Amino acid sequence: MADNQVAVPPAPETPPSGRSLRTAVMTGVALILLIIGTALAGTTPFFVLVVVVVLLAQYELLDALIKTHHRPVVPFAILCGLGMLVTAYLEEPRLLSAVLAGALVGAFVLALRPQRGVSAMTDVAWTLLSVAWIGGGGAGAVLILMMEPSGLSLLISFVFITALDDIGAYFVGTRFGKHKMAPSLSPAKSWEGFAGGMVVSLLGGMAFGYFVDALGVTNGLALGGIAGLLAPVGDLVESMAKREIGIKDSSGLLPGHGGFLDRLDAIIFCAPAACLYLRLAIS
Repeated sequence: MADNQVAVPPAPETPPSGRSLRTAVMTGVALILLIIGTALAGTTPFFVLVVVVVLLAQYELLDALIKTHHRPVVPFAILCGLGMLVTAYLEEPRLLSAVLAGALVGAFVLALRPQRGVSAMTDVAWTLLSVAWIGGGGAGAVLILMMEPSGLSLLISFVFITALDDIGAYFVGTRFGKHKMAPSLSPAKSWEGFAGGMVVSLLGGMAFGYFVDALGVTNGLALGGIAGLLAPVGDLVESMAKREIGIKDSSGLLPGHGGFLDRLDAIIFCAPAACLYLRLAIS
């Protein structure tokens, strides 16, 4: 190398989306440690963690709407989302419909305010969607958490199985993906990635079922199948919402990942189905 040349360090490895893979891995490890550490503290601290991350995800959606000139009433929507989570924590799933009914009436009443903006009905729809989609998905996760005697281990198993689907889909899709699932919503998602995610989630479900006595291999495989089928749909639903709003990421709170909604999209979409299955299959 000539004396007047300066060595240029290699650029950090980045996935096709342009994010730093190294940063994404570091953030992922930090999230895993947070989940494990909170789980060791017990059910109630883990419920608090669920409340924080779910309401942050809901706030990200509402904040993005405000930044794109919508006018949802954020405190009211967040309060309804919290109501969904607390109702599930108190194991009163029948009251979830009451919370949704209150959200519907309240959203319409608040849409009559003088500062309602020019798209009041759209804002009502987004408010209800944030409560039912994000708050409802979070409530499904909390109902798993409250299953006796091993709800905490069941919820953690479900979260990691769903995360494994995402990891498997990413790496298989990046390497072999050629046939796009929904190019108008998410150009990076492929049917090859879908298949890879399904295989990895089934293997992950089998592994968690083997090591978590409360789950068992059969139920672990069932959770793997639920995640494999519904997690990609959850990803595409969030992509559809972000395209409708006109944003790339839900926020920048998680380096390398975007926001909390970007990380929770598959989990909150799968959680109600997983909850229904586990409550029917495990007495």
